[in-house]
Amino acid sequence: MPKLSDVQAGRIGEDLLSVYAMLTTDGELVPFHVEADDDHRDLVVAGKGKSTFASLQAKACFSLGASGFVQSNATYSVSTIPTDPSWIYVVVLVLNLAPVVWWIVPAPDFNRLTSRAPAQHGRKVELHFRAYPDREDAFTPFRTETKNVGPRLLELINALPPATKPQQGARLLLTKR
Repeated sequence: MPKLSDVQAGRIGEDLLSVYAMLTTDGELVPFHVEADDDHRDLVVAGKGKSTFASLQAKACFSLGASGFVQSNATYSVSTIPTDPSWIYVVVLVLNLAPVVWWIVPAPDFNRLTSRAPAQHGRKVELHFRAYPDREDAFTPFRTETKNVGPRLLELINALPPATKPQQGARLLLTKR
């Protein structure tokens, strides 16, 4: 069986996140796919009928590293690393065709806890996410089960300032009152 490409793995992570965000909140959480993923934003989400949005970067991993950890990387120009709490990283470990464990990490925490290394001849930086699915580490407070994906996202979104709008390039949600 051919190995999934990084693009395919990314799309699977986005789709799983969209599906489980809606399922685990009985439709309260509304995800929007971003057509041009120029800035690493995969989805924009909001509570149904609300104007507070979050931008999500979704990552899917399909195996554990040699030491038993989940590994995922994000590469940015130093000046474009997201720092706003409305930017949330979501990493999912998928084993035997099913999501096993998730990490939902706001950008300030992700930036603080990931290691960094130069990338692309030093013009960019790579953030290295490493977490264990079954033992304590720095990312344990952000680890959750599939049934809690949507509720955890709603909790983070509800804690954002009410005027939080989608970051540049995101779609808008229009609702009737």
